[in-house]
Amino acid sequence: MTINELRNLYREQQLVEAIIEPSTREGNWIVEFRHARGGFVILTDVHGEECHYGDVDLASKSAMAVGFKQVRVEAD
Repeated sequence: MTINELRNLYREQQLVEAIIEPSTREGNWIVEFRHARGGFVILTDVHGEECHYGDVDLASKSAMAVGFKQVRVEAD
């Protein structure tokens, strides 16, 4: 889901946590969100491709752009 779609879910209190995890691409990070009904939703671009970030700070900014004030980072 795109940032705008995720913002709507956040406003509707459907997302409970933002998590940054290592990507399958070496040295990159992805952002995912825990859904209130269980499961995870991954941040994607408008084409449905996972967004990959070169550092945790950039990934955190995207998670916070959805509305979260705090982001959990899962390290390897």
